[in-house]
Amino acid sequence: ISFITNNIIIWWSVFLMMTVVFIFLNKNMKSYSSLINYFIIQESLGLLFLLLNFGFFQFFIVMMKIGVAPLHFWIFSITNNIFSYNLMWFLTFQKLPFLLILLQIFWFNGIMLLFVGLLFCYLQMFSMKNYKNLLVLSSTESFNWIIMGVFLSLLNSMYLFIYYMILMVMLISKFSKSSSNWLNWETILVFLNMPFSVTFFVKIFSLSEIFKFNNMLMFLMLMLMFLSTLTFSYWLINMSVKLYDKNQMNNNYYYFLLYPLML
Repeated sequence: ISFITNNIIIWWSVFLMMTVVFIFLNKNMKSYSSLINYFIIQESLGLLFLLLNFGFFQFFIVMMKIGVAPLHFWIFSITNNIFSYNLMWFLTFQKLPFLLILLQIFWFNGIMLLFVGLLFCYLQMFSMKNYKNLLVLSSTESFNWIIMGVFLSLLNSMYLFIYYMILMVMLISKFSKSSSNWLNWETILVFLNMPFSVTFFVKIFSLSEIFKFNNMLMFLMLMLMFLSTLTFSYWLINMSVKLYDKNQMNNNYYYFLLYPLML
């Protein structure tokens, strides 16, 4: 619906439906503080979306509703209280209708904002030590790359986004099984942008598109990506010094099924 119309009222009702769906999903988890935060943020932004329907204000508002960096700081107040499949839903499917609307009201100078967002993400990752927040940040950062790719090549990015969603369904639900700092090798390798993994492809395609019109920007981005590698090496070191545990290998069947598919 959001892709085939450009009626603001219909878009707004899609926003409302997504909020309601999210609340239904999380009601059983008793994560009420997250739900109240989410409802207030989304509905107040929805009202602004209806009122400020001129210029590039709507573009900013939709970016904030999705939680695209650098407007992503409200996300942590919500993710701290949601777990397993609901976390996966929040980081992937919840963003899909918003992404399609963002495409239609795109403001081309927004690429600089996305670039600043990546810088924020990497600097924040560098100071973040909580596993779950790192996972959320990494997802936000990958989503920034996907949006960058979208306005350079739509088909490419939609394909990547859908593939990214499928992979996250496999990884995140296992990842946040317990609230303790629990982690496995598969997740680490994917988030370290291991060659031929999904985040690697997202970044390679986006970089190749950016390279066509701004070489300097691409060079800066590559330097920033080095920061994220340093950050996730913290996971690597942590895993390397742990004792071998059955828990750490529990989704390797999924993983070895998915890995050839990435190619």
